[in-house]
Amino acid sequence: MLSSLLTSALALALLAGPAPGWDGVYSYTQDGGRTAGGSPILVTWRLTLKGEACEFHGEGFQTLETFQCTAHATPQGLEVRFLRYPPPATGNRFGVEVYKPGAPLFTLSRLQGRVLTRWTGFVPDEGVARSPAPYLKKVK
Repeated sequence: MLSSLLTSALALALLAGPAPGWDGVYSYTQDGGRTAGGSPILVTWRLTLKGEACEFHGEGFQTLETFQCTAHATPQGLEVRFLRYPPPATGNRFGVEVYKPGAPLFTLSRLQGRVLTRWTGFVPDEGVARSPAPYLKKVK
């Protein structure tokens, strides 16, 4: 009985859509400094949210990555989870399956009109803070 109640509660939680007002495009430009030759080390990450579906794309210095994700409402905001690499790919551009379906990537929350990002399974660079900080900003 208890296990069926837990299963039902989990199913309802998984069916819950994202919190209202999160649809849009969010962007974060990661500044990794400069190479030894003086070239900038920049990577732009873009999150596109529409309902429960989302896409996360990174492009820049030695980076080209795209994957599909899902957005799930939490009491604090939104949790973004890995769904899959764009078909027919089964891994990143090197064929490596870095994330498993359902793996948490990061969470978004709002505080005083700002979007705060808390990196969890996905971390754009080891130098970024793990605690919530204003990384991704809504641009559309």
